[in-house]
Amino acid sequence: MAGNLERWRAEHTAKYLWWVAHGVRGWQSDRISYAPETDRLAARPKQPGYLVIQVMALPEIGIDRHTLRLWRSDYQALLDRTDPAIKDEWAAFLHRARWSSLWYFDARNRRIRPGNEHRGLTAWTLELGRLAEVLPGGKPATQQNI
Repeated sequence: MAGNLERWRAEHTAKYLWWVAHGVRGWQSDRISYAPETDRLAARPKQPGYLVIQVMALPEIGIDRHTLRLWRSDYQALLDRTDPAIKDEWAAFLHRARWSSLWYFDARNRRIRPGNEHRGLTAWTLELGRLAEVLPGGKPATQQNI
């Protein structure tokens, strides 16, 4: 069973990808010495891309603010192996005009809970959130209530 930290990371990762779909954020690229990705449309190499994700603190349950990095190639690999029905639901979600949280903080029970509207996506977003790595110096979250 996923803990609060995994759920909170899944929420932020999904939100940043929604921002990418709406042009608010973009994939970053630099001279990191990883193998280049392949541009699927042009079939030529391109610089590896990544998304830097700031996870907000939630002190009520012991989660500190920290930073994640999601590699575009890892995200694409997850999409490639995702069930087509979930992939369609994710695409529809990304194209919604307004953000709608997949996970929310239930202050009364001190837990991160799935939103009612998107129950089909919540399990998948946990897998998505697990792809993102904590950046060094990104202050990893505490282990309380995780």
